Amino acid sequence: MGVIILENGRVYGTDVGGVRYDGEYLFDEVSGLANVKVKITFPPNVQSVFGISNPYEWAFDLTTSFDPRRNSGPLSLKTSIGKSISAQFVFLRTLPEAA
Repeated sequence: MGVIILENGRVYGTDVGGVRYDGEYLFDEVSGLANVKVKITFPPNVQSVFGISNPYEWAFDLTTSFDPRRNSGPLSLKTSIGKSISAQFVFLRTLPEAA
């Protein structure tokens, strides 16, 4: 499980394994979808959902699109290593203006 923040075109987050998510998103006015591009960076010896683990830091890219008007739903993630991931997203809350 992980948390990803979408803020002003930027994407960033982490998961319970210490994997980092960094990227960007653009809103497509025609389709109404948010198009997301993210670099997934794994620490050494952390296993990916594909079963891949390396003794060094490594990364791959992924892309997806989703409807930001929905509070939850399925995601189909396409990766740069040729494998797809099925996931679920859940909107947690809006970000505060200032902490």
